[in-house]
Amino acid sequence: MLLIRVSRPTDIEAIARVHADCWKEVYSFMPDEVLANRDYSFRLKQWKNWFEQKKYEQNEGLFVMEYDKKVVGFCMCKSNLDMDIPEALGEYHAQYMYPQYRASGTGYQVLHVLTAYMLSKKMAPMCCWAFEQNKIWHWYERMGFERVIKRNRKINGIDLPEYGFVHHDPEGLMYHLTLRSIAAE
Repeated sequence: MLLIRVSRPTDIEAIARVHADCWKEVYSFMPDEVLANRDYSFRLKQWKNWFEQKKYEQNEGLFVMEYDKKVVGFCMCKSNLDMDIPEALGEYHAQYMYPQYRASGTGYQVLHVLTAYMLSKKMAPMCCWAFEQNKIWHWYERMGFERVIKRNRKINGIDLPEYGFVHHDPEGLMYHLTLRSIAAE
């Protein structure tokens, strides 16, 4: 059974491994030079810094997904600092899980945890970003997110088109996710 819990410093290596592995798989459409620069050592430094800077004390929620006590994914949300979507106070920042654990319903569970966290921190409305070639953005729209902007994100000097989304009714989203959770039991 999938368990979603608050991350701990002992999870750093597992989070970095999931992040590096899933980036290669999910973003296989990206140029090799972008993927090569987001390898395990890059992610390990990133997540060590996150814990050293005590981001968990700064309205950033980092959770891991466990299956049989093994970290198989992670998700993160934080305050929105991106002025391209100024009305959003919170951001769904990351959600990665190994493909063999992406059973139906896991995305809803993750969204439920992140939404509850941001609501508890008064970070609504919420936004998220998805690369144009990553078709997850269709799911965001089905969940009630409104596409509000298209822009290029520059990574390693390469422009990658992405969409920005905002959800203006997080309480309604929580209601929908709770009903879905009850129906799945």
